[in-house]
Amino acid sequence: MNPERGSATVSMAGIALAMVVMASVGYGLASAVLSQRQVTIATDSAALAAADVRVGVRPGVPCTVARDVLDLAGVALVVCDELADSVVVEGRKSHGPFDLRATARAGVVDSGGK
Repeated sequence: MNPERGSATVSMAGIALAMVVMASVGYGLASAVLSQRQVTIATDSAALAAADVRVGVRPGVPCTVARDVLDLAGVALVVCDELADSVVVEGRKSHGPFDLRATARAGVVDSGGK
């Protein structure tokens, strides 16, 4: 009997296992990238909403509005600073082993017009 009989089956099983592992890692990384983008979008939206309150477009308290927007997206508010002309918001969300964070600033920009 040939001692190499069945070696192709074992090799193919190893290749299939390696492909499954690589696909799983790729899926995990793609999922983390997508979640990071969602945190960034939520933080940007929270900063814009807080800035609207800050300049009087909407009623409320800027940081409370920012927290509400982030809560809807499942993102935790880490920092909310009301500056003279803007609001800075930082959001955080855990995704598996990753700690995803984003910071956004929104406010009034002087256009230089008279």
